[in-house]
Amino acid sequence: MAKQTIESRLYALEEALGGSDGGCERCRGLLITVRDVITGTLHRADWNGEAISEDELIEREEEAACPRCGRKIDPDEFTVIKIGGTNDGNDR
Repeated sequence: MAKQTIESRLYALEEALGGSDGGCERCRGLLITVRDVITGTLHRADWNGEAISEDELIEREEEAACPRCGRKIDPDEFTVIKIGGTNDGNDR
């Protein structure tokens, strides 16, 4: 499935579920990570369609509150979608 198709479906899902619950541009949006399901190796991380570094991803995943607006970030409220595929390279 193409990256653009996945992103458009995720944005549509976010809107259908009520969109964001406040916050600023720093903490509101869509975080997409692509990892190898076996090794956990990070292939790509995007925040609102823009590539971010692995260090920035780790920082965002560990935050309990937004450093800019103070909004509480509760990992239990995150929606996680895991998509599997074959390991023959044809699913990328």
